[in-house]
Amino acid sequence: MPRTRALLDLAGAPDRRMTCVLVAGTKGKGSTAALLASVLHAAGVRAGLYTSPHLQSWRERIRVDGMAVAPRAFERAMRAAAGLVPALRRDRALGEPSAFELLTVAALTRFAREKCAVAILEVGLGGRFDATNAVEPALSIVTLIDLDHRAILGSTLARIAREKAGVLRRDRPALLARQRPAAERALRAECERVGARCATIVPVARGTPLGLAGDHQRQNAGLARAAARALGARGLPMRPGGIARGLRDARWPGRLERVGDAPDVVLDGAHTEGSAAALASELSRRAGTIHLVFGCTADRDARRIARPLLARGARVYATAAGPRALPPEQVARAVGRAAVGAYGSVGEAIAAARAAARPREAVCVTGSLALVGAARDALGLPVAEDLFAPR
Repeated sequence: MPRTRALLDLAGAPDRRMTCVLVAGTKGKGSTAALLASVLHAAGVRAGLYTSPHLQSWRERIRVDGMAVAPRAFERAMRAAAGLVPALRRDRALGEPSAFELLTVAALTRFAREKCAVAILEVGLGGRFDATNAVEPALSIVTLIDLDHRAILGSTLARIAREKAGVLRRDRPALLARQRPAAERALRAECERVGARCATIVPVARGTPLGLAGDHQRQNAGLARAAARALGARGLPMRPGGIARGLRDARWPGRLERVGDAPDVVLDGAHTEGSAAALASELSRRAGTIHLVFGCTADRDARRIARPLLARGARVYATAAGPRALPPEQVARAVGRAAVGAYGSVGEAIAAARAAARPREAVCVTGSLALVGAARDALGLPVAEDLFAPR
């Protein structure tokens, strides 16, 4: 974080030319950030959206008014960030910047150049030491906390919550999703210690129209709505009706995204047991047997992630995508008798699942966002250049 702050200062402190919002948590960070960006766009506020990871292109991580940064602009922004490194090296104690730190600087520089009023920054990992935490947020959001990255963040919900709470600031509002008791207690204790003005936000009512599918998105929408209202209370001019329109029109690819002809393929980036449980609940409402094209990264427990879907009788077409992926054969062994086979590519696994699926049965690709991105490529889906384009 000190290294990122130093890079930002060398770049002219672009983050200090806009209102920054940090979004931390385990589940729903990206969706909450995208919902807030949609709301601000509908309300006439120019906003930058910085998220990770991407699905198909690094450019997706940097968006202005929903538009992914153009290829040449992305290259220029990254070159400019890299050009700061020689000056950074004058302070040897800071060390070499990571790619994520340079990308964070590139994003904020781009947002300032585009005269964004607000920068919405999804925290990459944890909170306390993440590159995004180099900014001074006017508002912090903590989405649902789950057991994830335990080797880095801690082995309990309380420890993970304390790391996520690193994005809180004294006398600044902090919006918290409803949490399990251990995480709730830890977050509240950190709010008191830091002096942040914390509020637990309830999900929006089921009658509220949402552009993002899934009952779990109601909590994320509640956070986005509360964040927009908090920004409005700070004096940010917003068009009337923007919150309702933004929630209704929001789009976020790879999250319960339905594509293709019958049988439909559902793409979802669930990569924790809790996320998979939410996915299983949604799929069980609309389909019989689940044909699961599944893979995960090597540092995760494939059986544990798949367990909620296996409990629904899912048949697994094991595959892999990305340099950190668990090999398909190991995925197949992890899920045991549920495995139909191991496939060398996501496209082959999807084809096999589709061929086996009967009418009203679901084909679902899940386990990691890298897998979902590869599936979008295999299905011929283009990069989502504009999140706010009419559907």
